[in-house]
Amino acid sequence: MTAGPLGTSTVQRRRRVCTVCNTFNEPGARFCDHCGAPLPNSIGSICPTCRTLNLLGDPFCEQCGTALTHISYLIVTNSGQRVNLFHSDENSIVIGRSEPLSGVAPDIDLNSFGAEAAGVSRRHARLTRRADQIMIEDLNSINLTYINNQRLTPDRPQLLNDGDLLHLGRLLLTFRA
Repeated sequence: MTAGPLGTSTVQRRRRVCTVCNTFNEPGARFCDHCGAPLPNSIGSICPTCRTLNLLGDPFCEQCGTALTHISYLIVTNSGQRVNLFHSDENSIVIGRSEPLSGVAPDIDLNSFGAEAAGVSRRHARLTRRADQIMIEDLNSINLTYINNQRLTPDRPQLLNDGDLLHLGRLLLTFRA
């Protein structure tokens, strides 16, 4: 097991941590094995009041009626898998692929989607949230970043719109707001 930043192992960083009881759960789990709470990045919206997992797009919690916030996410085109963006108070995240030997661990690790084979850089792009807008910025990636087949100029943020098609190297993603 390789130690990473702050002494966490690579295996632990890939596991999902329950925000209720801090138990490590297996990658891909939707609910905590220990307490049953919905895990971060689950498909659907988690109510901040009663912690109920609601269907995507629901404006209000089915259990208690609390207004739900919309979560921006990426869809990996070849698998249909969803990658949630911006947890809680984050306003800037780096997406790319982790590299245990060098200790690089982006905020969103795309390794499980074939990132290395697709030419995704370790620190490929930055997503920034400002009010209701999401911007993407290429971080001088070797294999480039494209929005709707238009190449991004490195270090120049560009607005993302719902349905935009992203190429990070050869990895194809769809942005959903």
